[in-house]
Amino acid sequence: MCGPDLCSNSPQVGAHFMKFRLVWMGPEDDPDASPAARKPISQASSSRPSFQQRGTEMVRHEMLADGHVKVTALANFTARVVRDFLLDDDAGGRRDFELEAELDGRRIRFVLRAAEFGRMAWRLPRLGPRAIIYPGKQQHAREAIQSLSGLVPQEHIFTHLGWTKDASDWVYLHAGGAIGREGSRSEVQVRLPAALRGYHVQLPNAPDKLVGAVRASLRLLSLAPDRITFPLLAAVYRAVLGNVDFSIFLTGPRGSFKTALAALCQQHFGADMDASALPANFASTANALEGLAFSAKDALLVVDDFVPVGGIGDRALHGVAERLFRSAGNRQGRSRMSGSGRLCEAQAPRALVLATGEEVPRGESLRARLLIVELAPEEVDRAALSKSQVEARQGQLASALGAFLSWTSRRYEEVQQQLHTGVRQLRNQGQLAAKTHARLPSALAQLQGAWDVWLQFALEVGAINPSQQLGLQQRGARALGELAALQDRYQEASDPALRFLALLRAALANGRAHVADRQGAPESAELWGWRRKPTGRRWTPTGIQIGWVAGHELFLDPAASYHIAQQLAGTQALPISEQTLRHRLHQRRLLATVDAGRQMLLVRRTLEGRPRQVLHLKASDLISN
Repeated sequence: MCGPDLCSNSPQVGAHFMKFRLVWMGPEDDPDASPAARKPISQASSSRPSFQQRGTEMVRHEMLADGHVKVTALANFTARVVRDFLLDDDAGGRRDFELEAELDGRRIRFVLRAAEFGRMAWRLPRLGPRAIIYPGKQQHAREAIQSLSGLVPQEHIFTHLGWTKDASDWVYLHAGGAIGREGSRSEVQVRLPAALRGYHVQLPNAPDKLVGAVRASLRLLSLAPDRITFPLLAAVYRAVLGNVDFSIFLTGPRGSFKTALAALCQQHFGADMDASALPANFASTANALEGLAFSAKDALLVVDDFVPVGGIGDRALHGVAERLFRSAGNRQGRSRMSGSGRLCEAQAPRALVLATGEEVPRGESLRARLLIVELAPEEVDRAALSKSQVEARQGQLASALGAFLSWTSRRYEEVQQQLHTGVRQLRNQGQLAAKTHARLPSALAQLQGAWDVWLQFALEVGAINPSQQLGLQQRGARALGELAALQDRYQEASDPALRFLALLRAALANGRAHVADRQGAPESAELWGWRRKPTGRRWTPTGIQIGWVAGHELFLDPAASYHIAQQLAGTQALPISEQTLRHRLHQRRLLATVDAGRQMLLVRRTLEGRPRQVLHLKASDLISN
């Protein structure tokens, strides 16, 4: 076998291949060579192979020991790199190349990832079936493109929102460039996913406009009760200070204007992101939401419309929510393998997620990563809402945030230190303490700390006076304290130990289970799952027996009680094993006694004439007489 560059005399080779032959000649004999290549061998400056464009082909020149030059055709098209893009996501980034290629008189430009360029598999998808790299010449063709490109201009392009350091200055990136100590920086290049291109903050063009914008932002506090509006508005300004490890979930029935409130928070980051153009929703995949939350660094990301419908798709919906909120709370992305078998960098969420929905996602540990804000019907002032929506469309909310970002950029390290110190003091003082989960006081303290920073800015620009600053600080603390108290109800609803007892109560009430005493029917038998026959006075147990009651003491059969609870739970089964449930009951201090000697949570009792190992609770924990 021989290739077209060795068989130029073969009758099977067409005229097309005649141009791309391998020839042996001195450089002075090559009519298509450049003037530099036609110099006598003595004038050659190097014996390394060189590359040239000859007509519409790329060729390789290699100087041989006998003074002649071996010219090899590499490809029937030409290409060169015209721009080198360094895409910076603040977590490693990547490189892209813009290529200009010519084939059959047609010139096109396109962008490739650097890794894709190196593999050289792009020529057919980009140039079509006539683009040929000759056998064994692929690596030489790649080297030829790089060599013929010369000095390629490089562009640094950011692919994320949020703070980055430019020399010694901090700037905040958004879709329109950056905002720093000197104001807008439109020369900074930012390329964002399509869903995030509405993130375009503004700067007021006059002092009175600045004061008006800040006051427009503060007017959001009047739209609903403080326990709703304060955490939402504080979340806007906490988001831009970065490193958030909690999310906010705004829940309420249809028609309660929860999406409208969330949109006003989002419009601080761009006037166009109203309720009809929010950046994300729960119809997206978990991967897509995680990717958006990664790119939306130091920003608020509204994810709208968590609405389970009771169908088979609810499991997937809860899975998406679980993945998003757990990743955001842990600040850990999901590792994955690329198609080539290489490990990809995890994309941990870097946004503060504000989600909306008619139902709160399930799961005790998941809810611990959420601040749940509940909105009841008729709690939103519609007239005030309409006024704020007009101001948002005019860009006043985006101007308020833009001015705050410019102010922060001039004292970034100082603000970060102020925030961290304030959060630590609030946690230590216990003003925002809660009895549900260790994460809650920290999340509330972070909102209060960011709120105090925002009020300091508002005071310095003249939007509020010292008396108003103090009043807003106190209102904010009270609102967050009220919000903390309301979290208990959501945590209890998802706590497996408390839910286990609720399921047992339901089993006793609907005849699926019963509890006996040592002699048969207990006192208050109906409460313990017994029914009287219509024709007699005798009590009859219903369902399966799950335990025994003796005065104020309750002894549960661990296996039977766990089994009936899981049966009643249905599709929302308890997410823990029987053994783990025992530990949760103990942690909740619901076990009256344990067997300390054997270091076991089950105690030994003789019941109905047999020794048994049971869970010992107070009867009042299951029913109230």
